Amino acid sequence: MQRGDVLALRWTLAVPMIAVSALISEREARADSCTSPDLIETIPQDGAENVPTNAMLFARYATIAQYLGEPVVLEHPAGVDTTVPATFDDTSGLLQITPPMALVPGDSYTVHWPALRGIDTATLGSTSDLTFTAGSEADVSPPTFAGITSVSWDVSRQSDPCNSDIDQRYVFNLGLGAAMDDGGRDSLTLLVFQTSGPSVDSSAPAPVLVQRIPPDGQGVQVTTDVTVGHICFAAIVRDLTLKASTSGAPVCVDTVSPPFFYGCGVAPAHRARGLRMVAFSAAALAFALRARRRTRGPSAPSGQGRGGR
Repeated sequence: MQRGDVLALRWTLAVPMIAVSALISEREARADSCTSPDLIETIPQDGAENVPTNAMLFARYATIAQYLGEPVVLEHPAGVDTTVPATFDDTSGLLQITPPMALVPGDSYTVHWPALRGIDTATLGSTSDLTFTAGSEADVSPPTFAGITSVSWDVSRQSDPCNSDIDQRYVFNLGLGAAMDDGGRDSLTLLVFQTSGPSVDSSAPAPVLVQRIPPDGQGVQVTTDVTVGHICFAAIVRDLTLKASTSGAPVCVDTVSPPFFYGCGVAPAHRARGLRMVAFSAAALAFALRARRRTRGPSAPSGQGRGGR
């Protein structure tokens, strides 16, 4: 079994950290919600063209959403509306349907995704219609992906909208390599795993992010609870027929414990040692200045030197 297949299997079997992580795309900056079960994005995106004729279709909801059998309707231009059976992955928030027949090349389709309720709330979230055009070919080959190319980090202190507490969390910025698929790059789903860290079993990578792949050249962010140590991430992409790429080698960074100068917080792995020195030097300088003030005592009044009257 290839490493990409192993990571894809871990996504299905492992208990992910998604429910406690704010997962944000740099391009869309749309955070998961802890208060509303909104529909966040569709895969493929609305308006997509050349969608493979054997594609499955997905909608990603906020992680508090729960699926209670709400109907998902697939509309074909011939005037036939079909209620399609759906499956829901409550760890990733993905609602999935498989069209009952192969898509007709060149035809346009619309999926009416339902509004879902949230856990412990009867309030309905947002919904969306996905309109797309079928291509001429089926997707027959797995995608290729160069994996994560870089990682840097910083510490974020923000008010938690769910409880008004001040949350201090690590923000990891992940650069992504080139990705391709015979069904089109824009139809790929990105899955990110944490493969190393104080709370991660190295033999069981923990899924931390699932979303539609961002535009070529853009990265993603993963926000987690404050974790100090050697942190590694790996990623795969998956096409609309659930075929997965290989992952490439994990990319790692060493985090340090705050407080430190937040402006110096973003650092790739090879700069982590220098960041520790910045934090240590700042603390030493502050201590030296306080000691100097105590030694010299209070400043003399204006116009009066040491021993002046």
